[in-house]
Amino acid sequence: MGGSKLLCLTGNASQEYRLEGEGSQSRVKSIAETRDGTLWVGTIGGLYRMSPGSDSFRKVKDTIGTVRFLHETSDGTLWIGTIGHGIYKYREDKFSQITAPGSLPSNTALNLFEDVEKNIWIGTQAGMLRLSRTPIQTVALPDAGDYDAETVYQDHNGDLWVAAANLFRFHDGKAMLVRFPGISGVRVRNVFRDRDGALWIGTEGRGVFRQDGSKLVRYMTKDGLVNNFVRAFVQGQDGSVWIATDEGVSRWHAGGFTNYQERDGLCYFSTRTLFEDHNGDIWVGTDRGVSHLRSGKFAHDVVTEALKDEKIWAVREDSDGGLWFGTRSGGLYRWRFGKLVHYTTAQGLASNSIYEMLEDRRGQFWITGPNGISVIRRKELDAIAEDPAHPLSLTLYGISDGLEMTQMYGAEKPGGVVTSQGDVWFASNKGPVRVSVDQTQPSGPAPAVIDHVVADGIEIPSMRTIELAPDNAKIEMHYSVIQLRSQERVRFRYMLDGFDKRWTDASSPRVAYYTNLPPGHYHFRVAAFEMNNPQQISERSVEIIQQPRFYRTWWFLGCCVLLLGAAVWGGYEFRIRQVHARFEAVLNERNRLAREMHDTLIQGCAGVSALLEAHSSLDEADPNATDGLLSCARTQLRTTINEAREAVWDLRHADGSAPAIGPMLGNMSQQVSHEFGVPVDYTVSGKPFDLEQSTAHELLMVVREALHNAVRHGQPAKVQVSIDFGTNEFSVRVHDDGRGFDPAIVSASPNGHYGLVGIQERVKRLGGELTLNSRTGAGTEVTLRVPRKASVPRNGFSA
Repeated sequence: MGGSKLLCLTGNASQEYRLEGEGSQSRVKSIAETRDGTLWVGTIGGLYRMSPGSDSFRKVKDTIGTVRFLHETSDGTLWIGTIGHGIYKYREDKFSQITAPGSLPSNTALNLFEDVEKNIWIGTQAGMLRLSRTPIQTVALPDAGDYDAETVYQDHNGDLWVAAANLFRFHDGKAMLVRFPGISGVRVRNVFRDRDGALWIGTEGRGVFRQDGSKLVRYMTKDGLVNNFVRAFVQGQDGSVWIATDEGVSRWHAGGFTNYQERDGLCYFSTRTLFEDHNGDIWVGTDRGVSHLRSGKFAHDVVTEALKDEKIWAVREDSDGGLWFGTRSGGLYRWRFGKLVHYTTAQGLASNSIYEMLEDRRGQFWITGPNGISVIRRKELDAIAEDPAHPLSLTLYGISDGLEMTQMYGAEKPGGVVTSQGDVWFASNKGPVRVSVDQTQPSGPAPAVIDHVVADGIEIPSMRTIELAPDNAKIEMHYSVIQLRSQERVRFRYMLDGFDKRWTDASSPRVAYYTNLPPGHYHFRVAAFEMNNPQQISERSVEIIQQPRFYRTWWFLGCCVLLLGAAVWGGYEFRIRQVHARFEAVLNERNRLAREMHDTLIQGCAGVSALLEAHSSLDEADPNATDGLLSCARTQLRTTINEAREAVWDLRHADGSAPAIGPMLGNMSQQVSHEFGVPVDYTVSGKPFDLEQSTAHELLMVVREALHNAVRHGQPAKVQVSIDFGTNEFSVRVHDDGRGFDPAIVSASPNGHYGLVGIQERVKRLGGELTLNSRTGAGTEVTLRVPRKASVPRNGFSA
């Protein structure tokens, strides 16, 4: 512990350490122990350290000023913040200093912090500074007024050449301005050293210079060069030098030129790149297609046809003989084994614009474009050619690595080079860019976050569950990553479980849109990963509940199902009742027909039969008696026929008014008395009224049956029929003094006689009341009462 003193506590014991300096100069401000066991103490007067095995502190002479903080970062560097003297770094027994205004906002450093991405945050008196480790370095050239670099080239001597406003050569890590005698005021676009050691210098509008030893020769259009604006060089297997220009290609051989332009078969005049494959064929990339020169003649094949509309800015051949073509806006093409494969951002490329393409010794492609430098393993591109679903690992160096979005450049060639030391250099409009290939990159997943949700234009705070109103039509899911290193390397994909069937690769706005979601429960999932490590994924999700409208809720649908079920059941019950009603109508009609037949035809036939039997039993000597019986039989037969006709009429016609029932019953009583020879008394009481025809018919049939039963089966001496027209009812009483019977026995076993059953059915149809009183040996009384307004229901077959 430190303050006005420096103490070390061990258990219950303490030990004080004295530091150099007097008074407040030895006041302790910070203490730290580095991983090698060295103890560091910062005071007002400076920095002290005690090495392992030592028992005293010694002042460090390499630093000055009050030490405010001490912090060792993950790479073993000790950061020493001072008041007024900036920051010191101690690493591998060496001190270095960072000061303002060049690197720090202020020389008073207050604090330091290292985050999980290995970024160093420094708090100073005048603001905060973030230091990020990056393998990218934009190299400053000696002429600080113009950093533009058009081409970068390394010759077989190991020298690195940079063509910018002037020509520079890097030797032993230092850039030196190169001036050639005889070349002044000329803007150099590129350089090239052939196998003979001659240096070719391409210019902007001043042709080509060739320096061989001390000899300098210039070639221009007047000397046979196709154009004075040079864009690329390549040397063929036969030693000839090919020169691409703004208006065609020239081939220099044995001091002379052979030119190739559109009229000679070149696909387009504006050339961009030259390349010779292992067969010695020359490929010329232009702003409108690629040309293939074989043995000095243009060949037309699958590649030239497929790429005829593309701007070809880069051509490379891999170690397996595959040719790669980088385009200005159409992505990347590979030609191998007679198959052309196309790669775009859909397969994982950082951009469809390719300025330059290199391959290093590890089999990695280095590709520049408008959003930086991307690194791709060639084997992964080969794997995608066989399986498009294969993931692509891509490392992108962009803004957070110190590059600007429009910094990279590739109009002239070579736009980049992989040096013999393994470093990668590219030309840019801010100066040459150097990439240290072996520098380790920070690892760890990019933590995805769902920033906010917008439903129909209203922002909803991000939470675990989001409920949407039934009338919600549009929802936006905004997502990102919490990451300070390159955001350009991060790729997203999202999926709405329950709605999407597969993952959707996200576009640059980082917003997912959904409209008119069906009611239900969903899970929105967003996954983030860096292109160089697609297997290391960070995912975030949120539950979304789209509330249904009331007519799509479970309770409403349940009620509808119940109502539908009730309607079906009601329809079924109605149909069953209808069937039962029809069946009952059929039975009633059948019983009615049976009653009519019994009370008309059968009764009449029975009477005629009795008369005929009486006729046959008489002696022929009494002609008057026989004639009388025959006359009665004829009369009975006519009556039976008339009654049958009436019955048929009743079946076919609707009810109407009937004649007075009193006289009809009187006539019937007289007829029965005359027919069977039994006295029948007939009396009427009350004020007569009319009945419906069907009702009157039923009453007549009931009384007739009662009379017939009395005279046939009761053997009475006298029968009495009494009719009463009451105020609210009509009643008939048939009484005989015959032998009587037991009603229970007759009802239980009719034995083929259905007269009593017919009487009961008719009375029931009328809605009346039937009273039967009989006892063996004491006669029989049948009383019928029906309402005044009684009517017989009509039975039929209705739907």
